[in-house]
Amino acid sequence: MKQLFLQRANARNQSIVLAMVCLVLLFTDIRYTYLQPVRAFAGTLTEPVFWLSELPSRLLEGMRVLSQDRSDRLGQLAALEQKIKVLEARQLKMSALASENRRLRELLSSSEKLDESVLIAEVVGISPDPARHYVMIDKGADDGSFIGQVVIDSTGLVGQVIETTTSLSKVLLITDQRHAVPVISLRTLAQLVAEGTGRFDRVSLPHVPESLDIQQGDVLVTSGLGQRFPKGYPVARVARYELVAGDAFASVMAQPLSGLQTLDYVLLVFDREAPQAFAREILDEENIDG
Repeated sequence: MKQLFLQRANARNQSIVLAMVCLVLLFTDIRYTYLQPVRAFAGTLTEPVFWLSELPSRLLEGMRVLSQDRSDRLGQLAALEQKIKVLEARQLKMSALASENRRLRELLSSSEKLDESVLIAEVVGISPDPARHYVMIDKGADDGSFIGQVVIDSTGLVGQVIETTTSLSKVLLITDQRHAVPVISLRTLAQLVAEGTGRFDRVSLPHVPESLDIQQGDVLVTSGLGQRFPKGYPVARVARYELVAGDAFASVMAQPLSGLQTLDYVLLVFDREAPQAFAREILDEENIDG
């Protein structure tokens, strides 16, 4: 019991001593600068403790900033992807417009080389029957289109108008099996007839005798015979010449110069001297078949 009392007295005395020491240190620190090096040293010792205590809050703040930045970056990335898609769509449209303008310029350049007046027409329909090669254009009788009118593009002969309405016209292509056009070789002036084969990539030249000078690569243009087509329009280029021994005639095929499968714009040639009988015959045949 006495020892316990002594322990309590010692603890109280120690507290009093410590309090007095603290008071002395405070008074000394306030009035004098002796303890500044000690305080600086103590601050240096406790600095790691301060940083450790701040570490959790700093980590949380950093994670919050990173999360926010990531969310912002993802939003910006999504917006940029949308802009890229819009720009790509605009670029495709501009490319299509540039290609269309180029084709129109080619047509206008071709029209400047012709003595006849011309009218640009857009292809608005094609034949649903693979055995019939024709296209529909957006120019009709109200625009001056007439049966028998010659139709060309920037590279050569396309065909002939065989039917018109007030706002549309049907153009029979030179590759249709019912179509034939008198042609002449630019190299030798040999007279031939180019007939449709039902294939867009070729026309046939029937009844070519061995004595006729025809070679692969010869360019064929309209001869003007029969008065169906004016003279001088490019038609095709000879792609194949075969003569079997013993045959009276050679097998000759030519490739049309016009891109008949990729037509989008054509030129209507206003030369009314060409008669319309052939076109009327084709139209009568269609009515009979129908």
